[in-house]
Order: sequence, then C-alpha cells, then structure tokens
Amino acid sequence: MIPVVVGSSPIGHPSSSPQKWRAPALDGHASAEPVFAALFSAALAQVEINARGAVRSTDPEYLHQLRIGLRRMRTLQRAFKVKGTKRRFRKLKPALAAARDWDVFCGWLENTSVPPQLKARARRRRALARRRAQDALSSPAFNEFLRGMQESKVSTSKDVRARALESFHRKALKTARRIDWQDEEDRHALRIRIRRLRYACEFFAPFFPRAPSAAYLRHVQALQDILGELNDVAVARRLLKDMKAQPPMQLQRREGRLIAALGPAWVAFEKRRPFWKPAA
Repeated sequence: MIPVVVGSSPIGHPSSSPQKWRAPALDGHASAEPVFAALFSAALAQVEINARGAVRSTDPEYLHQLRIGLRRMRTLQRAFKVKGTKRRFRKLKPALAAARDWDVFCGWLENTSVPPQLKARARRRRALARRRAQDALSSPAFNEFLRGMQESKVSTSKDVRARALESFHRKALKTARRIDWQDEEDRHALRIRIRRLRYACEFFAPFFPRAPSAAYLRHVQALQDILGELNDVAVARRLLKDMKAQPPMQLQRREGRLIAALGPAWVAFEKRRPFWKPAA
C-alpha cells in the first residue's frame, strides 16, 4: 500500500494565484497503487494550496478550486474503493458551500438590474459567509482532515480504470432514466453523477486512445456546464427568497434557455460510445 505524500506548508500562506487541477504524468503500464497515489496527491495539493489562498484572499477562485480538489479526491476514493473520510469533513462542508453560493450569486447580481440596496445586502451576506469559511479552513478540524487524507491508501493491484468509468457512466444513465428536466432535485442528482463521471474521465483518459476519449469528454463537459448553470439559477432563486426578494425575469428566461438545451445535450451524450469499450 502506497501512502499519499503532499506538501506540508501551514495554512495561512497563500499561493500567488489559485491552483487549478494539474494532471500528473502517469505510466500507462502502472498498477493501481502508483496511479492512485499520483492522482490523489495532485488533488490533495490542489486542496492545500487553495485552502491557504482562501484563508488570506478575497479572490473567490481559491474557494472554487479548493472545492473542486475536494470533489476530485472523493471521486478517486470511489473509483478505487478507498475508505473515505467524509465524516471528518461533514461539519466543515456547509460553510464552504455557503460561501461559494454567495460568491456566485453576488457575481451574477452585478450584471442584473436589481436595486442597489439588494446588491449591498448580498455583499454583506457574502462577507459573513466568507469569514465563516475562513474560520473553518483555519480550524484544527480542517488540519486534522488534511492529515487524515494524507493517509489514504489503496490496497488493490487490479486495474480499476475501465471498471470505474463504466460504473460512473452506468449510474449517470440510471439517474437520468425517466428524469423530469424541469425538476430541480432530479437535475441536481444528475449533476453530481455527471461531475463524478467527468473527473473519472480526466483521471483515466490518458490510458485510452486520445480521439475517442476527447470526444466523449466534450459531451460530458457540455452536460456539466448546463447542469451547473441550472444549479446556479436554483441557488439564486433560493437566496433571493431568503432575502425576501422576487427573482427578476432574466433569471426565468435564463433557466428556460438552459432547460431547452439540456435535453438535446443529453441525447448527444447518450449516443456517444464510451471510449473505454472496444469497438464492436
């Protein structure tokens, strides 16, 4: 079993810029253990670097990239069937999610015609949410969580790549079966499935022919973009309600356009042959 090793810089010294995912170089003939270690180390590094930035900076991209890193780690744990540390992070997660929601919401409000007073109230709520997120990231509980993640290990030597991809793909298809595109909860469930599938594709695509994997991934990304925007609309509606404000018409129109695009995007994805399956 190979432990994951990452940097040990203390939280509080931000990187000069937010850290996006940096795929490690992978040996196409490597067994499961070194592949997991390399991928997990890259995801954990993304978390650590952006956590430092989120504590000291008001740039919302640090928090965004931090949450992406956390989701990548969880996807890897699912793919390799590694015992997770979700319980350790359960108390910290809501503060990070709330801060991200207010970041996205305030960014959207700046380009709308809502009253200036509403924008000012939203910015104050965002500032409070950011402070709570920074407190969570500066807490002993978060450092304990990182230490626990550094101990993640995989005990299997079997090739999990095609198996994991097929599992994520099949779960997305199952979630979309008889889906109501108008239903927020249905869309949210599918968004999670598609997000995990995308990360798995990005992890394992280097082990398969480039052209078919790139084509498949484009369809997955298109779906995730639409579902993500629809989630932003749902969050905006919820936060507006929380502030006792009516959603502007442009929000309704945006939602209508996205829902109209969602069905065709799903059909295009569903028709694409999975790249990890041999051609018939």
